[in-house]
Amino acid sequence: MDSLDNTSWDVIITGTGLPQSLLALSLSRSGKQILHIDRNDYYGGDEAALALSEAEQWVKKHGGDASENADSAYSHATISLSDAQEEGAKKLGFSRAYSLALAPHLVYARSNLLPAVVSSRTHSQLEFQAIGSWFTVTAPLDGLPSWSRLTRVPSGREDVFRDDSLDLRSKRSLMKFLRFVASYDEESEQQRMVELKGLPLSVALKQHFGLKSAAAVGPLLALALPTVSEIETTMEFAVPRIARHLRSIGMFGPGFSAVLPKWGGLAEIAQVACRACAVGGGVYVLGQGIKNAIRAEDAEDSKLRLELTGGEEVTARWLVGCPRDLPATISKPIPNQADPAEDIMKSISIVSSPLTSLFPPTAEGGVIPAGAVVWVEVAGSSSPSVRILVHSSESGECPAGQCVLYASLRGDPSYLDTAVQNLLESMGEQPKPEVLWQMQYQHHAEAEQPQNTTSSGHVFTLQPLSTGIVLEDDVLKDVEEAWRKIMGNGAEGFMKFESREGVDEDE
Repeated sequence: MDSLDNTSWDVIITGTGLPQSLLALSLSRSGKQILHIDRNDYYGGDEAALALSEAEQWVKKHGGDASENADSAYSHATISLSDAQEEGAKKLGFSRAYSLALAPHLVYARSNLLPAVVSSRTHSQLEFQAIGSWFTVTAPLDGLPSWSRLTRVPSGREDVFRDDSLDLRSKRSLMKFLRFVASYDEESEQQRMVELKGLPLSVALKQHFGLKSAAAVGPLLALALPTVSEIETTMEFAVPRIARHLRSIGMFGPGFSAVLPKWGGLAEIAQVACRACAVGGGVYVLGQGIKNAIRAEDAEDSKLRLELTGGEEVTARWLVGCPRDLPATISKPIPNQADPAEDIMKSISIVSSPLTSLFPPTAEGGVIPAGAVVWVEVAGSSSPSVRILVHSSESGECPAGQCVLYASLRGDPSYLDTAVQNLLESMGEQPKPEVLWQMQYQHHAEAEQPQNTTSSGHVFTLQPLSTGIVLEDDVLKDVEEAWRKIMGNGAEGFMKFESREGVDEDE
């Protein structure tokens, strides 16, 4: 298509992040005329995966503070190289050997996304790999020589009783707590959960389960993955998330509970979804956003009249996007009330070692995972800990012999590098693995915005992904709500497609 000017569409989707791309996939066989645009010159939106050269360009755009790029979820981006790398002693691979995810997320086996990928016939174009083990790293103690201890989080009853960091009484108390977690949402435990939900996890463990050993708290926090401190992590937050982890173990194979999409995480799912929509007749244009809009009641045939950033004017019956992709003239979003303290500091580190001891087989005869989760203590119960997703070269994100560390923290960004170094020290490898390349940036939280904040019934605001590291089920539920509004409330078959006649699904 030479020009978009004066074209008319049933649906215009702005942004190619995961929520928008999943909506495009769900509409790919609807017969509707779909225009899918993105103001960036790459797919994936906030969930994009970047090669090294692309990351350098991205940092130039997102290096300032949030006020300099109000439409972006990211700011304060920097890149640093190790002294060894600058001296040429260590070599990075070529730029395209890396696919670094801006917003890496682990996907639990019980996630509603995975059956949707299968029923939408896109699973054959994706490869998911196991995230095997969870670990904790104990921070060095003040006044003592620097040391960091790496401990694998028990994944079952047998592991708990083999753990030499707990005495027998603590092991029994821990099993008592885990039995409660397994049935917390059943009628027999609902009243107890109501009574305990406001207590900090660490307090409830001591007072109600007799678990007084501090050594048991870290592994449980590692499974819950809170962004707040130990004392701020309540039972209401922790218990459902620990249960999700435990209930997901074994769904796709023994010994693991979560997976990661190969070749760049959620960005790969977004690209596959966009490709499916394009096969169904959707039109894709990168480097174009929406500059301005006229409300539906002022346009002909109840359509929206939209001005693109390139100057063209188009019309559409529906406009869908996340808040930062929609023009304020039509979406009229509520003011962003997100607390700046909710913003997450992140880093991506390319390490000179494969760190193979973080990727043991998931079970006897099980698969070799491509991911691991590490919970690094920082400075006691009053400070949030650092969460690190470790991806091996089998994830397709770096060359063989290296790995990628995705660290995140709600708090002082200087702790990110400290946590990475503590993890590398705890590995006990000689020589100590080095960080060859590192990018740090700030990921801004956004206040949740209700769908009816628009003045027009023809605009739907999708909620962006959280700044956390776990893909939540709310993402797909939000997409389904948008799909039903566009298709009509009586529509059936969300994300359920038959094989395309004459099309090889493996292509």
